Amino acid sequence: MPEKRSIRVGKWLLKVVASYAVFIAIGLLFFLIPARRIGLSEEVFLNLRIFFMLLGPIYFTLIVKIIFTFLNAAKGKGKDTAEKNRGVLFAVTALLLFANLSSTETISDLTAGTIQGRGLKNLEKSKRYSLKGKRFLNVFLPVGFYLLILELLTLLICIVTFAPLSKGASSAFICTIVLTALLLLMVPLVLSLVSGYQGDKAEYEEQRVKEKQQAIQSDVLVLETDPVRRKRYLRLPKILALLVCPGVCVVSGFVLYFTKNAQDLLTIRLLRMPFMALIVAAVFSFIPLCSMEERMEFTFTLLQLEDYHIGKRAIRIRGQFTKETKNAYGTYQKGNLTKTLWLPRTFPLEQEQTLLQFLADKTAQIHGPRFIHYATK
Repeated sequence: MPEKRSIRVGKWLLKVVASYAVFIAIGLLFFLIPARRIGLSEEVFLNLRIFFMLLGPIYFTLIVKIIFTFLNAAKGKGKDTAEKNRGVLFAVTALLLFANLSSTETISDLTAGTIQGRGLKNLEKSKRYSLKGKRFLNVFLPVGFYLLILELLTLLICIVTFAPLSKGASSAFICTIVLTALLLLMVPLVLSLVSGYQGDKAEYEEQRVKEKQQAIQSDVLVLETDPVRRKRYLRLPKILALLVCPGVCVVSGFVLYFTKNAQDLLTIRLLRMPFMALIVAAVFSFIPLCSMEERMEFTFTLLQLEDYHIGKRAIRIRGQFTKETKNAYGTYQKGNLTKTLWLPRTFPLEQEQTLLQFLADKTAQIHGPRFIHYATK
């Protein structure tokens, strides 16, 4: 094993020496070209030739690696970069999150950061799901990393050779580097969050199937959700979410933009505070994945039915229940709890008629069947 490693190191050193010899030879030939003929000063042309000899092999290697990454991906021979580098991405995100928490000014900032940190920790340790878009990330991660190095090297060359850079060039370099770095961090992180959510959902569905089988064997009334009726039931909340959240962001953004120059007035500052809270709430309402481990399951066992009401969208049941709560930390139970349950009318028609018939016939019955209501926080 040490012999093979030494052979690989020797081959790598030979390639490095050969590539630098080629670029140094080409750079020496450039000295024969007068700088004025290509419209450059002697100092600028000298710097470019030196950078060509020093960084040329690195540029060439990175460009070749980008080309081979695409070719290997097309042939299906790419390395599993996404799974290997997932821990690095979470570590970088955790460091950025810690830096953000170090400058928190309010309790809400600290709480939000803590919840996000717990979600990232839960995702990093979870191995029950495959990464979403793994084939895409196996190309995106190395290519993005190589491009980021090329951008930094190009910025270094331009700073040394053409200093001082113009304001437009500096802004272009900064925007390009920041955008590449953010894409390298955010795209894999978002795909990991989606993968974690899907894995968590799949595991939960398997658990529900097992509970259903146990309930059927115990002669318990089982109510299942009809996908068509559920989709129809959720249509209104989805429309409201798609309209309200972006609408709140747009309106709040306009208010904050038009009042940014009048913050010296107390009334303006008081006006901006609720709109800032609204825009933060609207944005964070789209990322509930940061606390996926906080799923909670509530099981209500009916002891005595007091009354019920059939609404257009839900069936209201009021009575005495025992409540069992399951979460990541264990199971807890409360007894003789008077509560009103709202069951969405998403059951198949036959099962809904069975439920309504039961409610009509067993109004005063104790120790009835078990109604299970799932909720997440």
